[in-house]
Amino acid sequence: MISRLLSKRFVRILLWLFITLVTFVVLLYVWTDWSGRRRWAVVKAMIEREGETLDFRKLLPETPPEAQNLLAIEPLAGITEAVDHDEAKGAHGAKRKNLAAMKLEAKAPASSGMEKGEAADMQAWAKFLRETKYFDLPAESTAPDKEILAALDAKFPVLKQLADLAPQRSQAMFTPGLRERELPEMLFSLSMRHYTSAQPLVRALCLRARAAIHAGQGTAAARSLLAAEKIGMACESEPLLIGLLVGNATETQVNEGIWLGLRERAFADEDLRLLHQVLSAHDLDKALLQACRGEMTFSLNVMEYLQDVAAGRKKTEEDLASLFANEQQSVYRGAFLLPSGLFDHWKSVIAEQEWQHMIDPLRRGGIAAAVKSAEGVSTELKEKQNPLLHPDYIMARMVIPALTSVSSTVLLVQARERQALAAIALERFYLKHGRYPAALQELVPEFTTAVPLDPCDGKEVRYRTTTAGRYQLWCLGLDGKDDGGEIKKNGLPMKSTDYLGDWTWQYEPVK
Repeated sequence: MISRLLSKRFVRILLWLFITLVTFVVLLYVWTDWSGRRRWAVVKAMIEREGETLDFRKLLPETPPEAQNLLAIEPLAGITEAVDHDEAKGAHGAKRKNLAAMKLEAKAPASSGMEKGEAADMQAWAKFLRETKYFDLPAESTAPDKEILAALDAKFPVLKQLADLAPQRSQAMFTPGLRERELPEMLFSLSMRHYTSAQPLVRALCLRARAAIHAGQGTAAARSLLAAEKIGMACESEPLLIGLLVGNATETQVNEGIWLGLRERAFADEDLRLLHQVLSAHDLDKALLQACRGEMTFSLNVMEYLQDVAAGRKKTEEDLASLFANEQQSVYRGAFLLPSGLFDHWKSVIAEQEWQHMIDPLRRGGIAAAVKSAEGVSTELKEKQNPLLHPDYIMARMVIPALTSVSSTVLLVQARERQALAAIALERFYLKHGRYPAALQELVPEFTTAVPLDPCDGKEVRYRTTTAGRYQLWCLGLDGKDDGGEIKKNGLPMKSTDYLGDWTWQYEPVK
């Protein structure tokens, strides 16, 4: 048996099979490299022909002059930097530590007034802040709003400083800006430490606004909300998906504060005018477009980085540790075995999908168009989910879904912002006439240049007065159906495509 296996004929067969296999692999590599280079050249030319850039640095915003930059004040200046890559070192580390102290470590009282028509009172907040030892408050209090406001300003003076400067400084950006920072070769290892600082800062500002509203200090509340809004816009100005998400979370909190202030009729006309002015300048279509552009350049940068590692042009496995867990590094060392052309195919599919289903729809029709287009990419990715039949879609299936799911969230935020603009104009009308108008057109042109549009269908935001002496505003929601302002709770978040009901702004508790 052994002699038969070792016969010349059998050895020739094994050798022939081996040569055939090697030839097939070589041809496969050659074809993959050739087809990948060709495909990527076509896609890259198309993207550039459409006026888009694949260079992340060209997307970076200009840093505003210090005198106009709200976030250039001493307690915040330089928080994007680190000493020797150590977050805790130096003056900048101390500033980030001070901002981190604003973080609420436990779940705060619910603040979803726009959805439920009611909000937590200041006694509940005082109890929460006392029990979590956020700061010392008297066990019994008849004025928790004033005590919380005073305690916030005493412990975190930067809050009042930002609020006082917010009307005067027209721009906001954390410094040094991305244009002034040294960017890493692999962009996914870019530190975004300022977003970690921005979130507790925004929440503390919105808590200050809430306390000021209940304390009857409408101007202090409006300026705190202005400062928070500008911080959110600063995050969104950077072409980063995480920046967009932080900005959207900020916008939600600001809108909640505006809703509460309007419910309590806490704002004077000048306060409302300032809020309207800043919110009107906020362009969420542009913010999402910039985030998508940045996400595309980020993804392509990582593919090119790994492509260079696979080709032996880079030997920087240490950099991979910042992106991949140590126990997974052995998997990515296998990149050396992959043909270079496969990375070109991955880049091509990512760029094609992000262009076709996000960037182009956003440029043509805004966020609503991107939400609608996202349905098509989900279908296509499901059809191409077999990695053996469609290896060129492997990376796209990891990257694209996270991006497309953001569009519906941003659409809800955009609807809320437009409702807030309409509500501010309505309140200014009320302050002058002692009543609300029969139709939103009565607000034009004195209180707004145009009636805000429902981003879901492009028509005017729906409006009606109520028997309780207030009003309702509503947008259609993702189902595209007008339910007359009804909020239908079916256990799903409003941003879900399966949510039933409208996105409504109202002051009476939801039954």
